[in-house]
Amino acid sequence: MQDSNQEIIFVIAIGGIIGLLLVGFIIAILYFYQRRQHKQEREIVNLKEQYQKELLNSQLEMQESTMKQIGQELHDNIKHQLLVVYTSLDFFPIATEDPNSEILKESKQEINNIIKDIAQLSHSLHTDRILQIGLLDSLFLEAERLKKIKTLTVHYNCSVRNNYFDGQTSTFIFRMFQETLQNTLKHAKASEIKIDVFDKDVTFFVIRIQDNGIGFDVNANIKQKKETGIGLTNMFNRAKLIGATINIDSERGKGTTVSLVLPIPEE
Repeated sequence: MQDSNQEIIFVIAIGGIIGLLLVGFIIAILYFYQRRQHKQEREIVNLKEQYQKELLNSQLEMQESTMKQIGQELHDNIKHQLLVVYTSLDFFPIATEDPNSEILKESKQEINNIIKDIAQLSHSLHTDRILQIGLLDSLFLEAERLKKIKTLTVHYNCSVRNNYFDGQTSTFIFRMFQETLQNTLKHAKASEIKIDVFDKDVTFFVIRIQDNGIGFDVNANIKQKKETGIGLTNMFNRAKLIGATINIDSERGKGTTVSLVLPIPEE
């Protein structure tokens, strides 16, 4: 009888051990399954993000290519035609004392100014030009081009002495700078723009653009997903690709401040 009880206890113990092993095995399977599932979900998310970045990068490269072609056309075609007109005016047989001579002189001067403006515009649209002269000089020349607008006062201050970024990053920064200025001109109705370029604690590169225009409700525009005068869509797309942050501070009737902040590479 005692041997029979021991056998029963032994069988129960063995059964319990087997049961625990089975439960542990099932738990382990579930754990590794969930772990693998989470890994696959992360991989899918990463693939989606990578695809979106590549798609966005391709779109921006197409935009860049289009602007480059426009810049080339302005430089090679439109500028050339204006030069032909400018040169042909020299052959008009008008005496110095003729009252039309002053009009002719002013016309030539105006054409010459347009030729210079087209040259500067074509350079700002051409990616190679940005890479040749560097980001800082490109920002400066764009601000100088803006100063030619008689109804606008532009203050430009740059305390940065180094071009910290590679070609693509520099191009994206410059395009965001252009986007802000162009949309400010188009929508802000500003009479004064202040531009500051500086490196904060040699850790962050900052471009801050302030205007005294009409301003707008940032939160309302973002919630309604509308195009704003700041060109949020293009700016945020480029910023996302280069790891930059865009801060927009605006209030109706009190102007707008746009700050582009980008970490400076350690090397």
